[in-house]
Amino acid sequence: MEQKKQHQLPISNINDNAYLSLIEEFGLEYRIKNSDFFEYFTYEIYMVLKKEKDLFPQKNAGIQMSKLELVHILKIQKHVQLLFTQSELENSKGLIILKYLKIFCSFLRKKEISNLYYMPPKHSRNSFSKMNLEDCIIRKFEKYLEIKRYALTTIHIYRASIKYFLSYSNYQQGKRHPNEFWQLSIHQFEKHLTKEVNLEKIATSTAYSYLKAVRLFLRFLSEENQIHFSYHIPKRLIQNGKRSNEYASIQNILLVIEKIFELSKNILQDISIFLIILETGCRPIEIENLNIDDIYFHEKLIVLKCKKSNQRTLTLTETTLSFIKQYLQIRENYLPQLNSKALFLAASGTGAQIRSDHITHLFRKFNLKVFNEIRFTPKTLRHTFITNALNHNIHIDQVKESVGHKHLISTHYYFYRDINHMKKLFMDKKLFNGG
Repeated sequence: MEQKKQHQLPISNINDNAYLSLIEEFGLEYRIKNSDFFEYFTYEIYMVLKKEKDLFPQKNAGIQMSKLELVHILKIQKHVQLLFTQSELENSKGLIILKYLKIFCSFLRKKEISNLYYMPPKHSRNSFSKMNLEDCIIRKFEKYLEIKRYALTTIHIYRASIKYFLSYSNYQQGKRHPNEFWQLSIHQFEKHLTKEVNLEKIATSTAYSYLKAVRLFLRFLSEENQIHFSYHIPKRLIQNGKRSNEYASIQNILLVIEKIFELSKNILQDISIFLIILETGCRPIEIENLNIDDIYFHEKLIVLKCKKSNQRTLTLTETTLSFIKQYLQIRENYLPQLNSKALFLAASGTGAQIRSDHITHLFRKFNLKVFNEIRFTPKTLRHTFITNALNHNIHIDQVKESVGHKHLISTHYYFYRDINHMKKLFMDKKLFNGG
C-alpha cells in the first residue's frame, strides 16, 4: 500500500520550478535521484514548506530557500514522524527520509544558500556492538571505583583508558576469560604502547598513565575472583609526566573548527562544546556538568561548576550562544532521558548526559583528522586561555577566578611563556632592583 502511495504522488502539480531544479541538482550530486524515496522526499518537503508564509516574498512566488531556518527543518521532521506514527510510513523508510534531510541541509550549506546544521533523531539499535558488550564490565569497574571513593573526574579518565585497553583484548561479554587471556591482552597492549612511544606519538608518561589504569582494572578483576595474578608495570614504561604549559596556535584551532564543520555528525553540539572551552578555558568535567538553565542567553552568561573549582559565572560571545540556541532546537533528537536537565547529551542516542571522556575523544578525533596527530586537547585550550589572558594584561587575580584556580601559584605558573610578564612579576617583588 505504501509503495503504491509513493508512486502516485502528484509531483507534476508542484509548479515551483526553482525548487524542483534545486532538488534535482541535489539528487544528482548525491546520487539519490533514482532512489525509491527521492520522489517522496521531494513531495513531502514541498508540502510542509509551502505552508510557511515567511518563506514566500509574495503570493504565488516560489519558496525562498535562502530564508530556510532550523525551525522549518524540524517541522519537516515532525511531519515525517507523524506519518510513521500513523502507519503511513515504515520506521526504516522514515529514517532514510530524515537522512536525506540532513544531507540536503549540507547541500544547501555547500551551495551557500542557507547555513543549516541538522541532526536526525537518534534511534535504538537491535544489534549489540563489541563496545556495547565492553560497557557492561566497564560499568562494573566504575561502580568499584565509586565504592573506593575515587573522584568523578578520575573515574572518567580510567574509564576511557580501559576502553582503550579492551580494544586490544578481544573481550567478549559472558565468555570466561582465564589468566592467560588477560596476560596476553596486557602483553599486546604494552607492545602497542611501546610502539607509540618509539614513534613519538605519545610520551612515556602517557603510556604509564594508561598502564596505571590497567593495573587498577586488574586489581578490580582480582577482587572479583576473575583473575589470580598480580600485574607489575615494566620499568621501561614507568615515567611520571612533567607539568607542562601547552599552547595551541590560532591557526591550528581554526583548522580543527573547520574540520568539525566539515565532518562532524553532531555539528551543533560539537562546535558549541569546542567554543565554550575555547572562550572560558573550562574543564571537560564542567561541560559534562552543564544544565540547560546554566545558560543565560539574555545576559550572555554561563555558569560552570565542579568540585575542584566550585561555581563561577563567565560571559560567552554571541556566536557561541547562537550555536547553543540552535543546538537546543534539536536537543530532543538526542532522546534525552526523562527529567534530564543536562545541556549536552551522549551522541549514542541513550539520552544520558555527555561524559567528559567523550569531550576528550572529540578533540582527539578532529586533531587526527587535521594533523594525523594530537596537537592539542581540552587541557591545551585551557592553558592557552590562561596564557592569552595574562599576556593581554588581565590582572592575575581576575584570571585565577575566571579559570577556577584555588591557589594563585597555579596561575603564576603560566607567566613563564612571556619573559616580560615574568620580569614584571619579579620586579614587583623587588627582586630585580636590588631590594
